[in-house]
Amino acid sequence: MAHDGGKEMRRLILQNDPIVNDRIVIKDKEDIAYLSIVLRMKEGNRLLVSDGAGKAWETAIETITRDEIVLEIIIEQHLREDCKTRVTLYQGLPKGTKMEEVIRKATELGVYRIIPFGTTRAIPDAGDVSIAKSERWHRIAKEASRQSRRFWVPEIDRVRSFKETVSGLAESGYDLILLLYELEEVRTIKHALQELKACKSEDDSEWNIAVLIGPEGGFELWEVESLINEGAVTATMGDTILRTETAGPIAVAMILYELDL
Repeated sequence: MAHDGGKEMRRLILQNDPIVNDRIVIKDKEDIAYLSIVLRMKEGNRLLVSDGAGKAWETAIETITRDEIVLEIIIEQHLREDCKTRVTLYQGLPKGTKMEEVIRKATELGVYRIIPFGTTRAIPDAGDVSIAKSERWHRIAKEASRQSRRFWVPEIDRVRSFKETVSGLAESGYDLILLLYELEEVRTIKHALQELKACKSEDDSEWNIAVLIGPEGGFELWEVESLINEGAVTATMGDTILRTETAGPIAVAMILYELDL
């Protein structure tokens, strides 16, 4: 872990800032304000920056103005992923701004990827999600990664239809596809994960898990059957029925606790 003067070095996840002649030029207004106003950084201060996908550089602030900050690259860093377990959260589209809450909390907890998708009971319809809303979701994921001091920003996929979601599951190579279903009364998430661990070598500590969460109204029976036919395993989180914006992040936390911590 990089340090600066005995303290942990400040971190920043880049937007699409160019790297030219061993210099990184930051022009994003939010990043400039964060560094200059919130962190009160000055010329000469060290900063660890990441592209959000595995590359990182130790840098020093060369110049800082209202319009841009120029960073001198000192050395490239090699990062490991935040978690060995990759959890992909498939979230049935919820109402209002609840998807933002799902993205924020799941990112803080260590989700690898989030795929929003439409279902019969989802509101809004999958086709109603605007480009502006999708861009906002990406910004929220980045902000949550920065707040939780992650260097990896989870991928927020485009909104998929239910049909696309079902057809893509079997081809994704998941070790386990968990379908949280309120009518499942026997198999818990913990039991499903323990069954998975029993089938793999003790030396194999990397996992690729998918978890599917329905919208406020849950899944229709035919949707559950379609997902099971593609390899999904139904599981319960207990007797308590959770809100859709709560269930996903909690499931992510439970999976990472069982497999990664």
